[in-house]
Amino acid sequence: MPSIDPPERVLLVEGESDLHVVHHLCRRQDEPMPSFRIEDKGTLGQVLDAIGPELKVSGRKALGVLVDADDSLADRWGDLSNRCRAANIDLPHQPPATGTILEQGNGRPRIGIWLMPDNESPGELEDFVRTMVPTDDPVWPRSENYIDRIPVADRRFRPGKLLRAKLYAWLATRENPGRMGAAIRARDLRVDGVLGSTFAQWLRSLFR
Repeated sequence: MPSIDPPERVLLVEGESDLHVVHHLCRRQDEPMPSFRIEDKGTLGQVLDAIGPELKVSGRKALGVLVDADDSLADRWGDLSNRCRAANIDLPHQPPATGTILEQGNGRPRIGIWLMPDNESPGELEDFVRTMVPTDDPVWPRSENYIDRIPVADRRFRPGKLLRAKLYAWLATRENPGRMGAAIRARDLRVDGVLGSTFAQWLRSLFR
């Protein structure tokens, strides 16, 4: 069988939900998007472990890393800085709000990093997707009210996951319940807001 060359442009993500959100967000763009492969590594640890080896892949032109900031943006940025430093890449002291892109030169691949939701706040993919819910959506206030009315003692999610719970309550009312990517595809979520547009532009700049 003929050999298959590795892709020139790759985006590493933590999970399947990230993959589908990015895929459908790109498909909804009015402006053309560059071609790149999205690789679901399964966990944060697997993404971090892959950075060094992926940068060394022959023919690689650009590598993107998409991870959640989770509870601490500073801690996650520190994790990424350590892995990049091991690959002789020095990240800035803090991530730019528009996403990180570093040109290495000398034939080395461009590297980009996006911390969900917005490179400035703790949080995760769901916080990013929440900004895509239309401001006049009639179901969102009901979803918020449903979760807010559950007694704290009866909640099975951590306090920091309150917005995530509200988003999934909203997603439960969609034609394909519970799937963020499907909600983007169905145009239940907007992709032209400030944050979504900034993210799309980061992808264009990284994978140009």
